[in-house]
Amino acid sequence: MLFSLSHGTRIVQDAAVPHPADPAPRGAGLRGRTAVLENPAVTMTRLDLRPLVAVMDGAARTRSVHARSMETAAGAFRYLFRDAPGLPESAETLAALDQLAESMATETPGDGDAAIPPIYTYFGQFIDHDITANTDREVSGLSEIRGDIAPADRTRVEQELDNLRDGSLGLDSLYGDSPDQGDFALKLARLMRHPTFTDKMRLGVTADSGGGRPPLPADPAADLLRLGFLMDRGDITQAELDALDPALRENFVNENGPIRTRAIIGDGRNDENLLVAQLHVAFLRLHNRFVDLGNGFQGARDLTRFHYQWLVLNDFLPTICANDVVDEVLATGAPLYAEFLAANPPADPVKMPMPLEFSVAGFRFGHSMVRGGYDHNRFFGRAVAGSAQLLPFATFTQLFEFTGSGGMPSPLTADPKTSLPGNWVIEWERFVHAETPLRSARRIDTHLAPPLDDMINQRDPEPEPGQPAPAPVMKRLAMRNLRRGYRLNMPSAQSLIAAINATGLYRPIPVLTPAQVAEGRDFLTAAGLDAATPLWFYVLREAEAVGGHHLGALGSHLVANTLTGLVVNDPASYWNARIDGHRWSPHLFRPSEPIDSLKAMLRFTGLLT
Repeated sequence: MLFSLSHGTRIVQDAAVPHPADPAPRGAGLRGRTAVLENPAVTMTRLDLRPLVAVMDGAARTRSVHARSMETAAGAFRYLFRDAPGLPESAETLAALDQLAESMATETPGDGDAAIPPIYTYFGQFIDHDITANTDREVSGLSEIRGDIAPADRTRVEQELDNLRDGSLGLDSLYGDSPDQGDFALKLARLMRHPTFTDKMRLGVTADSGGGRPPLPADPAADLLRLGFLMDRGDITQAELDALDPALRENFVNENGPIRTRAIIGDGRNDENLLVAQLHVAFLRLHNRFVDLGNGFQGARDLTRFHYQWLVLNDFLPTICANDVVDEVLATGAPLYAEFLAANPPADPVKMPMPLEFSVAGFRFGHSMVRGGYDHNRFFGRAVAGSAQLLPFATFTQLFEFTGSGGMPSPLTADPKTSLPGNWVIEWERFVHAETPLRSARRIDTHLAPPLDDMINQRDPEPEPGQPAPAPVMKRLAMRNLRRGYRLNMPSAQSLIAAINATGLYRPIPVLTPAQVAEGRDFLTAAGLDAATPLWFYVLREAEAVGGHHLGALGSHLVANTLTGLVVNDPASYWNARIDGHRWSPHLFRPSEPIDSLKAMLRFTGLLT
């Protein structure tokens, strides 16, 4: 469990101890009964499914965290192509990167709406938090991006920069019980399970906002589990928090006392903004719905993970990437990642190596899709009952305020420092279709929404006693991304394309001309960055050149190969599970109403009609 993963703060994990025995073996719990905090209020039926454990074959039957090797406490970041040339190392390059960041802070010319529903922006963020952590934190100076920086030695980067996730699409960000954790983290992971309905994950209830709440879900389980609730029950005590190591304690206690809004979830970043937090709620409800249908904890976990992995490859990728690239990668089983894995075999087979080109550059395309505000629900967005009136919509600032770190500031709540106000529950109907206004993602292009030019959730570091105040956090997102890519010595986009093409694994990836790269930005040509282009910027420019409704060829290959490769090479993934000789799919699990899209998943969990 990663306690502190907000941007601009450090990561803290308490000392690792062996994982205890599963507190609730498969089959335990009180299946078929309702729980106030978890179950939708409607009666659940079995539908046309078969228990997962009855039909899976061999080693792929389960992915038990307790069977994992304890040899490696962190995953590995590695370069896809260690020898591919990077950017020119010079003061001119750094100045041009800063100028490029400034140019990206302007609004998108013309129509900036993409044919992509907004939910995919935040599903991408949810995926990222599940598989990577640590590329944007201070690690032995590698992530220092202020001042006159230079590209780091790549061997040093690989040796010192650990992935604090295991690199698999295994949803430990949801369950929080990976084995390399300390006593307090393990206790929190146990508390994330319901104490009576032990097969289920705990959820929180919303607070009374005084003005009602959206009609879905029909039950009150629409918030994350929070520290205040556990302290009120006596599950966590003040004395227990006081006894924590100071670096760990600061994640749960501040100058005002316990941070009662602190979400008790597998990855704290998923409570950084409200949209990801509400998506996290949806996946917790998915697990609990599978329990309602007759599965124990492990069976429900496997079903949740299988559906999640299938949605990543068969819903997310076709929406975000060029479909011809996705088809080619899926049909061939992601051989680019397979070669990368063979060149970087992990010490622990569960801890998949992660391409730096993907984590530091390729998968950051979602920053361009973020809007400055959303049609969030009937209270903060378009009115209901057919009215064309547009009410004040949810601003980017508010989406960070109505989270655990934001403190739930509404003065209308009975306890404004514990729970999400009911009038801030999301209405997913407004996020699953690409409509305007404010009901679509922004186009994938070289322009970022204005709030990302001054990120309000970035807190400056506190000075150490007797030491001068540290430099303030860099709050311009584009500058952070470009400088970080330079510091971590990313290959240039053109050299990466040449390396991929040289493998002969796929149809050749076309290369943008220098004129196409530098269009409207002559300073790139002057610095030579039109021919040796920062990878993150190139991925956005390539998408912009094809209309901005999906990634271009290079971006699609980076994203599709990595995500597909993680699933294909995981022996416990849905890809390697068989039912009656067929690869597992939602259609085999539930033929009449397969959970084969994010919309279907939200309907199944009672969050969408």
